[in-house]
This record gives sequence, C-alpha cells and structure tokens, in this order.
Amino acid sequence: MHHAQNFPRRRRYKLHSLEQQEALLPFVRLCPGRTYRHYWQMPTPRKDYPADSAYGRECAAHLLQWMKDNREYVGKGLLSRVARDIDFDDRDGRGQWMGFFNYLEIMMLLGADRVRVYRHVDSQHQLYLALGQRLSLEARFRRIRLRNR
Repeated sequence: MHHAQNFPRRRRYKLHSLEQQEALLPFVRLCPGRTYRHYWQMPTPRKDYPADSAYGRECAAHLLQWMKDNREYVGKGLLSRVARDIDFDDRDGRGQWMGFFNYLEIMMLLGADRVRVYRHVDSQHQLYLALGQRLSLEARFRRIRLRNR
C-alpha cells in the first residue's frame, strides 16, 4: 500500500513493564524539562490534510493495538493523557488529531455495536460501587487492626 508519508513501524506492544509499553507508541516521548512523558509528539504536519489525517489514523491504530496487547491497563487514563497533551489550537496539526480521533470513533462504534451499551455501563457502575465499598471496608479494618496493636 502506498502512503503519502512514512508511517511508524507496525508492531505488537506486549512487554513486561507498562512504562516500556507506552514508550513504544509512536507519539509518546520524553521531552526535556518535563518529568513525565509527553503523549502527543507527532512529526511536523505536512499541511496536507489527507496525509496528516492518515498519519493520525495510523497512530490511533497503534493505540488500539496497544490496548489489545495490554488489556489489564485499559481504562487507566492513557487516552486522557493523550488528549491532555494535544494542542487543539494548533491549526497545522489539526489533520493529525482529527484523523486520530475520527478513527477511534469508528472503532468505538464497531465495539458498541457488539454490546448493549446501557446494560454494560450499568454493570460498570455496579463494579465501581462494589470496589468503593470494598476499599472502604478494608480501610476500616486496617484502622481497627492499628488500634488493637
């Protein structure tokens, strides 16, 4: 397949540490003067909207492959870190982030078509409520244990 620009090498993302896995994403980099990774380090936009959109879609595909390879970390804020680091006021980079998010929307629809969305979210509400109750009970027992020492 011919592309107007070079895409990052396609790969799998299953490694032993989360830090190693995230660092392999083509748009994640450590930047000077920052103590944590920057989650939207893209090449300079070409000012060719279709090519920039294609690059954004390709990066979204990398993120989706990362999620498939690291299911235990899904739902832990990776996409919010990406969104935090995108400069949405950068008009030159618009094609990249639009391609990225538009492809994620398409993939979300494909996934949503396979489940009953409201039933699923209700189960998530119940899960997080139960986890909160568990943490509360565990904290209470820790306090009791500390007092009895």
